Amino acid sequence: MSTDSNALAEDWNSKSLASLIEHIVQTHHAFCRQEAARIAVLFKEAIQEQGKSHPELKRIHDLFFLMSRDLLTHLLKEEQTLFPYIAKVEEAVAQDAPVSWPPFGTVGNPIRMMVLEHVKTDHEINMIRNLTNNYTPPEGVCNSYLSLYKSLSAFDRDMQRHIHFEDNLLFPRAVAMEKETCDKLKAAPG
Repeated sequence: MSTDSNALAEDWNSKSLASLIEHIVQTHHAFCRQEAARIAVLFKEAIQEQGKSHPELKRIHDLFFLMSRDLLTHLLKEEQTLFPYIAKVEEAVAQDAPVSWPPFGTVGNPIRMMVLEHVKTDHEINMIRNLTNNYTPPEGVCNSYLSLYKSLSAFDRDMQRHIHFEDNLLFPRAVAMEKETCDKLKAAPG
């Protein structure tokens, strides 16, 4: 991990999980949704203009389409189920109030699924990175093609930060918070 990543982790580790969730949703989830739609348009333009001379565009498009479709479902699962639960537990802990346990048993269960989905997304991004020669467009391509590769590269960079925030900052803290709460309940007399 780079020094910048360490500084970033230290800064976010001192903030509430709710604020970290808010950052993830407003920054990375919003970017993912916006850029997935914009990149789809860029693919259409680039394929229309240069698809015959660059058939790899169709393969990259198909991979990106499947990945982004899965990502949009993934974001909804986080925003509608996992993140509200984490914020609810954090609030209950802060108020020393009882915590109601989720139907999924423990926060570790959906987190494991989210991490597996992150691994799949990372694999798909690596495939796109390889198919695009690390987002290096061929000589003499149209502006749509150039813009597409630039946008794919930005999407890749943001997705790496997004996954880092969740896998390395949010999820471990959420698991630890839930474990600490469970340990206190077990130790309580009664």
